[in-house]
This record gives sequence, structure tokens and C-alpha cells, in this order.
Amino acid sequence: MFRASVFDRLSQSNARLIACRDLGEGFGLARWSNLRDRVRYENSQCHVLSLYTENGTASRRADRPASGAGFPGALTLMPQGAHSDWQIEGEFAFLHLYIPDAALRAFAAEALEINPDRVALPEVTYAADAGLQARLAGLAGQNDPQSARIGLQDLLHHLLTGPGWNGLKAGVPHQGGLPPATLRRLRKAVMTAPDAPHRLSDLAALAGLSEFHFHRAFRRATGLTPQVWVERLRISRAEALILAGQPLAQVALDCGFAHQSHLTRAFRKARGMTPAAWRAACA
Repeated sequence: MFRASVFDRLSQSNARLIACRDLGEGFGLARWSNLRDRVRYENSQCHVLSLYTENGTASRRADRPASGAGFPGALTLMPQGAHSDWQIEGEFAFLHLYIPDAALRAFAAEALEINPDRVALPEVTYAADAGLQARLAGLAGQNDPQSARIGLQDLLHHLLTGPGWNGLKAGVPHQGGLPPATLRRLRKAVMTAPDAPHRLSDLAALAGLSEFHFHRAFRRATGLTPQVWVERLRISRAEALILAGQPLAQVALDCGFAHQSHLTRAFRKARGMTPAAWRAACA
């Protein structure tokens, strides 16, 4: 289950949780409503993207009166580490997307091939962005887990590179990280033979580095350890085999997991549900 200090704080307030979904890898999505409340956030565990879906004109930041009032469709981004104080005088409904920092940095490295140290989400209160609004609302309404994952990745791409958001700092060097071409070569090796051991020594040799330097450079380049990264690729390969109808015990062996229970634990952590539930949801 995802962890979010903002989620915990809302659970202790007057807010009512309407629905909640674990999107895997620490991502979570919740639909809330609230009426006449004062909520103070110490946002210590993840980034939070908020969308007002109904009303919101009676919601204000008490710590930043100049921000004005909310409105239907208003977007707010609360980066990890931000503090805020909210005064709510009328009823409204909203969505929260909980974004773990490590997973966001890993996405930047894997999907955008950029230094994860460049990720620096801005604090934004009451912005209008029809594209991001549609992406978040679409994600909330998507029941198919494959489509939801694609939608989440599209949303993260917009959040990092879209006009008005641009959560990437310019001019940050790699500082010893692996070149994108090396990461592509490593990815190809793992996806071609996901059942192989892919030990640290194997990956380091493929990159032409000592194990010590490879581990440090890999973490710098992706925000992940090599072991976590390999497991994520194995899960991606497992998805295709699960959809093809292959028995889960065989999927586990073909993707480098010790047994079916090992696959189930890893898959639930990565996708927020068991392989069997994921296959049924994609049917």
C-alpha cells in the first residue's frame, strides 16, 4: 500500500474518503470530499497532485491568502517537503495523486533518459491546465490496469516537461552516472533473458566497470539499485506472459523468480494487485 502523510492527515480530518486505489510502486490515487474544515499538511512522504472535481470556490490557503480561492478544475502540486494550511468553508470534491519521489526519479531516468537529480517539482497552487486535468481525471476513471499504467506515465511526462510545470532543473550534470546507451544495453540484456541471474557482477561486467563503481553509477543514473531495477524489468516481462495465459508458476520461472509466491509478492508491490487479479482486471 502506498504511504502518504497527506492521506493520513486527511483521514484524521472532516474529509470523507470516497475511493482509494493502489497503483503500485508507491503510487496511489484517492477521491475525497470535504466540508467546513481546517487542514494543515506536513507533506513529508511523497509529492501530491490535487484536482478539484466539484466546487472548491470556498477553499483557500490560509498560509498564502494571495493565492486566491479554488475553482472546479483547479490543480495544486504539493512537492515532498512542502507545508501548507487550508481553510475550507464550503463543500467540494477533489482527487489526490500520491507520487513517490524515488519512483518519479526512476521514471525520469528510464523514460526520459535524463539525470534523476534534475527532478525538482515546483509548488503550484490553483493552476489551470486542461491537459493535465484530463490526464488525472482519465486516470481516476480507468479500470484497466494496463491502460491506467500508460495513463500514469503520460501524466508524469506532462508533469516533468509540460509548459507551466516543467519539474526539471536545467544544467545538472550526470556526475558519474551511466550513459543512456549503457542503460539501454543493460535493459536489453535483462529483457532478452529475464530468467538469468543478472548478478551485480554480471551487470558491472557488461557496463565495463568494477562492481563498486557500477553500483554507485547505476544508482546515480536511475535512482534505483540494480536489484530493484532488474526486478521491475522482470515484472514487465511477466505482464506479457500473464496476459498470454501462461500458468503463473511457469511465469515465475521464466522471469527469474524463485517460485510463484515470490512472483506474487513482487507483482503486488509493483502493480498494487496479485498477478491473478491483474489478469482478471485486464480481461
